[in-house]
Amino acid sequence: MSGLKSDFNMPWHESLMPIAPNYLAVERSVLECAYAGCNTIWIVCSDDVTPLIRYQVGEAIQDPVYNYRHFEHNKKDLKRPIRIYYVPINIRDINKRDNLAWSAIHGAKTANKILRKISSHLSPDKFWISWPYGYYKPDVMRASRKNISNSNVAICYNNQTVKNNMYLGLTLDMRQVEKLIDESRTRSTGLWINPETREKKHSVDERYCYKNFDLQEVFETLDCSNYSEFSIDSYYNLDNWLDYCKFISHNPLIKKPKILKSIEWNELGYDEED
Repeated sequence: MSGLKSDFNMPWHESLMPIAPNYLAVERSVLECAYAGCNTIWIVCSDDVTPLIRYQVGEAIQDPVYNYRHFEHNKKDLKRPIRIYYVPINIRDINKRDNLAWSAIHGAKTANKILRKISSHLSPDKFWISWPYGYYKPDVMRASRKNISNSNVAICYNNQTVKNNMYLGLTLDMRQVEKLIDESRTRSTGLWINPETREKKHSVDERYCYKNFDLQEVFETLDCSNYSEFSIDSYYNLDNWLDYCKFISHNPLIKKPKILKSIEWNELGYDEED
């Protein structure tokens, strides 16, 4: 969620904009990932906003499919908590390729790298990418949960996807992530006009042009021929003030889902207080 350029100019991060009382845009995105069947959730954000997001979102969310099974005898035993991790943007990427799409690419690469070091059996091979700057009901993903695990899926609204600069979710596999990482180098300008001679530098505005890429520019090379599109009936942009006001005026009755509760895991060797 790091890297958005907006006109909000609030004292808090754009992902913390409320979409209902005590219901923030980043929480809707987290809940979408839970409905999509993610085993872990990785939030990519800068260090200065992580404490506030972590305070509101927490370190875990219950899988909504297993949160309450009415006909089960031991309902608590069947719950499946989903861990939430927070990933900072690398210092070397700041002001070079730290656009919004790069935060998702970087988060996928980091998740794979960390979990692969624990065990090759834990390393994820598919990722669900969710953006907090577009609104659609997060529970619509439940219908595509099995399809997401078996194939590539992209959310579609009015025949438009993330490739049309819409904040709509999609799946990425590691092959696609690696390709996008390579393109962040090959499609971007660097410091020098000619890196071999290093005689003249690009102007400040022309250096590292990848940092200014929007979703459409980053994902325009993504091959979606094998994607199945999942259409939704309602969608709102939340990346600018006018569209945000339009969303609030059209959706005054939205309430925060009860499943969204800030949960923290105990530290190792740390007892709960009575």
